[in-house]
Amino acid sequence: MPNTGFNFVGVGRKKYSAMKILSGRKRIDEVFQLSLQLIVNILIVYIIFILLIGLGKTLWTVTDLWLPGHFADRLSQIIADILSFLVILELFRNFVEYFKAQRFRLHSMMDPLLIFVVRELIVILYAHEMVGWGKIIGFAALILSLGIVRTLAVVFSPESEKVA
Repeated sequence: MPNTGFNFVGVGRKKYSAMKILSGRKRIDEVFQLSLQLIVNILIVYIIFILLIGLGKTLWTVTDLWLPGHFADRLSQIIADILSFLVILELFRNFVEYFKAQRFRLHSMMDPLLIFVVRELIVILYAHEMVGWGKIIGFAALILSLGIVRTLAVVFSPESEKVA
């Protein structure tokens, strides 16, 4: 009997060649990758559907401006809705980027967080709430630290190490 390479002895004295085992694993890996692509495509369609619903809701709130009552409160709510939609849009954009790259990038995950913090600050300031120095310093420290983390994530990313 000629030697065909590495052989594994299986149950019942059958020999399984390493090539057969590897080709079976390769087929399983291909099926897994195709299944993963199908699931990702379905999720992307779902995300688009949810974004369209969110956009419709955000645009529909503009009709509240013509209702009788306090105009400034309704305008403040519309601005908060638009800013919330932008945060969700950025978050979903990062999910799609994750699906394509199949890994999270810290710098791209920091973007929605920064947008969310700035959104909260804008909503608080636009509502003319009394903001103490402690809250302003807290927001400033949070935005500064998030900016530093994002900058470090860009400078020390694995992609920049591959180029260097």
